[in-house]
Amino acid sequence: MRIEQYDPASDEERLRACHDMIVGAQAEDDPNVPPPSLGMLRGWLAHGFPDEPQECWLATADSGSPLGCYALELPQRENRQNGFINLLVGAGSRQRGIGTALLAHAGRQAEATGRTLLMGDARIGSPGAAFAAAVGARAGLQDVRRILDVGADLLGRLPGLRAQTEPYTAGYSLRRWIGPTPDDLVASACALNAAMADAPHSASYEPISWDADRLRAAEQRSVTQGTREYSVAAIQDSTGAMAAVTQVTVDPGGAPGYALQQLTAVTRPHRGHRLGTLIKVAMLEWLATAEPQIRQISTFNAAGNQHMIAVNEALGHRISDYFQSYELPVAAAVRLAVTA
Repeated sequence: MRIEQYDPASDEERLRACHDMIVGAQAEDDPNVPPPSLGMLRGWLAHGFPDEPQECWLATADSGSPLGCYALELPQRENRQNGFINLLVGAGSRQRGIGTALLAHAGRQAEATGRTLLMGDARIGSPGAAFAAAVGARAGLQDVRRILDVGADLLGRLPGLRAQTEPYTAGYSLRRWIGPTPDDLVASACALNAAMADAPHSASYEPISWDADRLRAAEQRSVTQGTREYSVAAIQDSTGAMAAVTQVTVDPGGAPGYALQQLTAVTRPHRGHRLGTLIKVAMLEWLATAEPQIRQISTFNAAGNQHMIAVNEALGHRISDYFQSYELPVAAAVRLAVTA
């Protein structure tokens, strides 16, 4: 078996090999949602998260057929002690030690950059979760994926949900846009992203800070992916500050009728005004005309994030899957190369 690094921005053959393995394993690994499109995968692997460069590796048999792959994020600002790994073994190549070999290889790469901890996640009940347990990874926080079914019933309830927010939202106006954040809202958008720092997270994870350069670099990824990014914000009338925002991604190259909920956040001074409900309702009303083909929107919440879960449940989200985070010392991953 050969494990070789590749550049997802320029090596189309290896990128497609990884995408084909993801699609081929979807029914076993994550059957309740469609797999990412090739464009989504390319954009994520090529750009990743700003200041968290990724190494992409592909394992092949001597014949050249793909066996597995992994991407290893190596943050340069926060979390410099951590490596974040996304590992996949092709559906027809499992139970042959390939995952162990890939994890050991990733451990050596992480060790070479001074990392001490590998972090990742897997859907509970999936082969990935069983593999994490088998190699001794420690289970951490849980995330819950919920699906919102978009149809006549939901759209008919939106006016009533909006009316329920009106006694609490006086003094705020809505603003919406497609694509990059307007220049006059960049500082507020950074504050909104930073507001996620108080969401539940592992003690081993350092919440990231945001500035204009990081925000613009994150937005550049959607250009590579070819997606449409919708944003709705609540603006405080007296200050012009963005108090809350919600964002949804629509991928023209992905599964028809499927969209991804991205950030939804309310800054601490503006919580308690039903702004989360207001902006989500406004987003759904907008998408009903701008993207009428949408039939499902998926979202993730930390299992302990009761405030946003309450908003989503009021809209009608249903639980799709539970995901578990895992942590493994780099030294333990490296030792797998000896025992494999």
